[in-house]
Amino acid sequence: MEFILKVDDKGRILIPKEIRSLLNIENVVSARVENGKLIIEPIKDPIDLLTSSVLRGTTGVEKEIKELREAALREAEKRVRERWL
Repeated sequence: MEFILKVDDKGRILIPKEIRSLLNIENVVSARVENGKLIIEPIKDPIDLLTSSVLRGTTGVEKEIKELREAALREAEKRVRERWL
């Protein structure tokens, strides 16, 4: 499946509904450049993950928080490397 997408004057790209549905893209994606290509991947919204943990009760909340902190740290390190290294 291939689509040609337009980039608007603000640099935004609209992902077609068919792709969003196929990949379960809700409201957060990860974007990176790899070998000269733009890679966009769906990720779970950390707030949604935390909310679902709270709604399920306290079981596993500490594990979820640790995983979210680790993900946030990895993302922060990645952004520092991209910007400054």
